[in-house]
Amino acid sequence: MKLSMKKRIVLAGLCAILALSGCTNKEIKSHYEAAVATLEAGDYENAKLQFQSIADSEKMLSESYRGIGIAEFQQGNYAEAAIAFSKSLLYLEGDHPEFEKDVKSYLAIARINRMEYDEAIKIYDELIEDYQEAEYYYLRGKCYIAQKDYDAAEADFDAAAQKSTDATLFLNIYQIYNDLQMNADGANYLERGLELLSTGDYYSRGLIYYYLQEYNNAKEALIQAVNKDHDAEAMLLLGKVYLAMDDVASARAMYNEYVGDEQVAAEAYNGLALCDIEQGNYDSALMNIQKGLTYGDAEAEKSLLFNEICIYEQLSDWDNARKKVEEYLMKYPGDEKVLREQQFLNH
Repeated sequence: MKLSMKKRIVLAGLCAILALSGCTNKEIKSHYEAAVATLEAGDYENAKLQFQSIADSEKMLSESYRGIGIAEFQQGNYAEAAIAFSKSLLYLEGDHPEFEKDVKSYLAIARINRMEYDEAIKIYDELIEDYQEAEYYYLRGKCYIAQKDYDAAEADFDAAAQKSTDATLFLNIYQIYNDLQMNADGANYLERGLELLSTGDYYSRGLIYYYLQEYNNAKEALIQAVNKDHDAEAMLLLGKVYLAMDDVASARAMYNEYVGDEQVAAEAYNGLALCDIEQGNYDSALMNIQKGLTYGDAEAEKSLLFNEICIYEQLSDWDNARKKVEEYLMKYPGDEKVLREQQFLNH
């Protein structure tokens, strides 16, 4: 098992769910399977058209609206996705618990992405009542965190931890607390996650040691990960470890090695910007931020934009810092750290 450096929400796979009713004719089934193939190929606009055509025939309504919902979700159209998933549940006939579970899971995430936390919590209440799975406790805990109900969140995270043997979950819980600058609340989850790792899972071990600020242990584990698997993410994380150990030259060497790899180039440029910041070379840092942003890496973008704010603050360029904070919050409105920066800049 490998932990990713990037936060990801694990959703149900885009599997082809055949007709829930035995009376659906072969032609409709064929159209449905073609729509699923289009969806899996990432052609979301055409997939929506295909699923809508099936729904218009008043056949496979629940399955078709699920397909429309997934296509809308993948395009970031969370309001439209929520409507489609709700229709899927409305048209569901008979007892099909796995299908219902899948659609509810998507619907809850769509609600979270719209910051409709009360509605998401209601869905997780139902899913927990039926399944008591660690993932649902964890996701409901995230909703409570967003509502600043820290006691309820802690209860759900503890329930998730008791039911899980996946170290990824423990790291994700820590990262939530870390983002809120509540590291002490999250540290015990790291310790528990570390106990679950296999001895050969060097990347995951290095990542947890990094968050625990045990940098020598992190360095040792990540070097083994690089030597064993030639892992790009391990190399990038090793750069962060070197920075934490004030070894900027080694960090820069790590990041320079991966600026030519499009899959991780955005993160590599972000790392080079951090090296520049450490050495007070802010013009170069801004150039590396802009290079990183050109790759359109949605997950690296957040860190790149945050570091851009920090650079302008270091330059005492308060007008640009305020402008970049406003732009950042348009994309990530719930980021507590940047909201605090905005308060600081506006005083």
